[in-house]
Amino acid sequence: MRPSSVVALAPVVLAGVVALSPSGRAGAADLREALRPCTRADLIGTWAMIRLGTAPSAQIDATDPYFYPYQRYAFSADRRLRHLTAPAPVGPEEQRTILSAPATITWTVDDRGRLLTRKNGAAAPEVDACQILLAKVSDPRSPVPGLPGDLLLTHYGEDGKPIARRLLRKMSGPGE
Repeated sequence: MRPSSVVALAPVVLAGVVALSPSGRAGAADLREALRPCTRADLIGTWAMIRLGTAPSAQIDATDPYFYPYQRYAFSADRRLRHLTAPAPVGPEEQRTILSAPATITWTVDDRGRLLTRKNGAAAPEVDACQILLAKVSDPRSPVPGLPGDLLLTHYGEDGKPIARRLLRKMSGPGE
């Protein structure tokens, strides 16, 4: 999802890359056992971004809300999406704001498990690889592990190379 489809509160500088590998394992076969493609039912609810990584080769605009460190995604059953980004932790008031704001994005999951989002009036959808973690996954550069049930969104550039990867965790409590 690109910056035009987010609610932003202020700028921040981000760095680092998320390169996931299953805890205590190595290899592509092990990664396939640790991940599966998303389904529509997986996404419904409110998710907090717990980790963001960008590719070292990606050109990053530090003032771009797309890369803010605090993000929420609220996927509704009627395929509406609200996305909030912020440079500071998101509290209860911001959470209420995102859930009450008019949705300007629709979403779906295709048969390959990719998340397709479309901002109102956009000619084409944004496409992200969308995977659910099946096992605990650790990144040696981060103290925050991915847990079973977490969501991994990977956005690719026009060249087919990853630009950004987000690890999201479903929030408990009131949602949409």
